[in-house]
Amino acid sequence: MVARDSRSKLDIPALKGWLWEAACVIRGPVDAPKFRDYILSLIFLKSVSYVFEDEIRRYAEELGGEALAAEAAGGDRRMVRFYIPPEAR
Repeated sequence: MVARDSRSKLDIPALKGWLWEAACVIRGPVDAPKFRDYILSLIFLKSVSYVFEDEIRRYAEELGGEALAAEAAGGDRRMVRFYIPPEAR
């Protein structure tokens, strides 16, 4: 990566270039289209995890704690839009 002066501003094309370069380093020998499948799955899991966590926090206020709310959601998965099992959180 190119070093930049701390006084210079990062423009969008430079940021896109740095992000693309970082993705290529992380991706390694895997083809970009194939890697996209992994990344999109992870982004989806992270998004539904945020929804689950927000709903658990909301129920925690009513039920007296996040552990109790998560346990209740495990017993009745209709309480939340997306149930994320403990091993996937």
